[in-house]
Amino acid sequence: MDVIQEVAMSQAVWAICCIAMVAWNMRTSKTREDKLMEHLERSNVSQERTATALQSMEGRMDRMEKVIYKEEK
Repeated sequence: MDVIQEVAMSQAVWAICCIAMVAWNMRTSKTREDKLMEHLERSNVSQERTATALQSMEGRMDRMEKVIYKEEK
């Protein structure tokens, strides 16, 4: 029991645990970052399509307004 307590109180054990946690965190962070970048790229493509569609609709609305206002005069 004393040996277990000595090992648990040893700074080397806690240092190894901290180093292991940092290494694990760095590895999982890279995976998470890669997934996030993939999602961001898909979102950018989707937003570009939406922007193009909205620009097209804006042009159509402008033409419709010109026709409507021309008829009112």
